[in-house]
Amino acid sequence: VMQVIGIVGSPRHGKNTATLVARALEAAQSTGMETALYYVNDYAIAPCQGCDGCKQTAVCVQHDGMDILYRALEEARGLVLGTPIYLDHVSAQTKTFLDRLYAYLGPNLENHFPSGYKAVIVATWGDGNPHAYDDVVAWIRRRLSGYWGIATVAEVAVASADARPMAEQTDALRRAYDAGIALAESLLARGEGR
Repeated sequence: VMQVIGIVGSPRHGKNTATLVARALEAAQSTGMETALYYVNDYAIAPCQGCDGCKQTAVCVQHDGMDILYRALEEARGLVLGTPIYLDHVSAQTKTFLDRLYAYLGPNLENHFPSGYKAVIVATWGDGNPHAYDDVVAWIRRRLSGYWGIATVAEVAVASADARPMAEQTDALRRAYDAGIALAESLLARGEGR
């Protein structure tokens, strides 16, 4: 059975970003996908040391909590990546996660990330402008595609995320659910499903 994993770059359990990531996973699960949710902050993950040890083997020389996320990534083919916007960019947790994916770029920066990956990007912020951080979402999309060949099938960007509890923001929840369905259908269309 195809697996879709959620990676939450927010340190806050069950809050805005996590609620939307979980909703997308729920949708994917409804199509028969297996899902799992991970909070980067729950694991002791050191920043990339820029040591280039991974350039010999395409494996990170640091062995820490990221090993769990590497395993999860290698078993799945769908990714729901969620980040709150902190100080105008992705959270530190999200950036650390992305930086540690550098290990998949081998000796000549060729891509060793598992192939056939599809993604949904979830981003939340407090500012009322729905386009305030389009550039950050685009930055994530380009990194996923350019470095690791991960195609983004849907983006869920939610402004005014703190205006009221996310559980009451029906439009945002619907968009997250629809994104999860789109992700699952995209994976199934590749013959990657059951």
